[in-house]
Amino acid sequence: MPDGPFLDVVADKLAFLMSEHGFQVTEVSDHVILLDSSALSVQAVWDPRGEVAVNVFRRGQRDTGMWSYNGMVGKASVGRLLELAGEAIRAEPSVLQADTRFYDNLAVEQKKRSMEWTAYYSGKGPRPPGKLP
Repeated sequence: MPDGPFLDVVADKLAFLMSEHGFQVTEVSDHVILLDSSALSVQAVWDPRGEVAVNVFRRGQRDTGMWSYNGMVGKASVGRLLELAGEAIRAEPSVLQADTRFYDNLAVEQKKRSMEWTAYYSGKGPRPPGKLP
């Protein structure tokens, strides 16, 4: 469980998005917070079973290339996982620059991996390298 309502934790740990990059909170629920800028959306998700995800995508294009950070609550709290997501976002400048080429490349790679895993699970292809989706 996060320390306080999820919105408060997101607003605290990802404050740099609002103060430095012009994001505003546009949707709020108990487990999902959406922040939007003119070009990008950041979705913070807290699954009460223990997973925290932060997804960044071009505004209105959630299905076409998404940068993601995922972590499990355990040794790290919800707040700490959001801090780590923020650090990862800052470490990759293209994420917040809304770099079209960056997001297009993500979309191509994600579609390719999806097709590889679909072929594998349907018995029509080898097991792709890397971790399970």
